Amino acid sequence: MMREPMLESHMNNLQASIQWAQYQDDIDVLNMARTTMDQLIHFITTLPESQQQDAYQSVDSVLPMEWPIWMEACRYSDSEQPSDQTVVLH
Repeated sequence: MMREPMLESHMNNLQASIQWAQYQDDIDVLNMARTTMDQLIHFITTLPESQQQDAYQSVDSVLPMEWPIWMEACRYSDSEQPSDQTVVLH
């Protein structure tokens, strides 16, 4: 598949963040990888439908086996952080 330059750039960013996460045991690095993935997925949704399936398959091919565990760690970390919002009950 011939990737367009923007897709190639997003894929390269994802691969770099995955490599960094594999060598750096830090929740901030995992969050960066998650953000990079979110940006890539958002970009893929802007592609013509005929290209989206190939793009998703490319993403699947670069994700490490640890990816679900990393995303669960991010989710757990998100729930630990205090909220900046104040809730007033009447």
